[in-house]
Amino acid sequence: MTAARPRDAGGTLDPAWWTEDPERWDLLRFEAAHDAAGRPLDRWSKDRQDILEALVLAPGPIDHDFARFLLEQEIRFHRHCWGCSHTIEIAALLLAEHRRPGDVWHLWEAILASFDTWGCLPHQLLLACGGTEHTISYVTGSDHGQRDNLLGYLHKLQAVTGDDVAALMARRRRHFTDILRELDAVPERDDDR
Repeated sequence: MTAARPRDAGGTLDPAWWTEDPERWDLLRFEAAHDAAGRPLDRWSKDRQDILEALVLAPGPIDHDFARFLLEQEIRFHRHCWGCSHTIEIAALLLAEHRRPGDVWHLWEAILASFDTWGCLPHQLLLACGGTEHTISYVTGSDHGQRDNLLGYLHKLQAVTGDDVAALMARRRRHFTDILRELDAVPERDDDR
């Protein structure tokens, strides 16, 4: 890949650059971002975080295929690390905003990626396609290998409407936007003092 990765005035990778050409997504692919010993490359980790943060700051929703790709990479990353980065929640949120029934499987996979993702991701995102009743109906009609596991879990969730999930997604987007804007407002620290 020879194209330069343009940054906006704040030094953040320009989200439009990534969505112009899906071949550029390979730069964010988890498998391509490790050295021979399997350690993550710092540049990949920084680019990944920068692009997700830039996307959550921009009005959504973003390109559906790109959102799904980003969540897949976050799932791969979180299967190989300890803890739960805010980046997987941002990726899940960006995909859930499309409110497509089939995305429930990607969101379920993200929740199941690790013990930590189970604990940190809002499980109500599973209901993004229209609330509890609509999601259960969709999953029931599916022949997906995880159907019975997901149905068992969905039946344990409190009944939630599509409006409830939309409100949750708006709150979570606002949460990340507020935090990122606050961080941008913090002056750089002078380590020479």
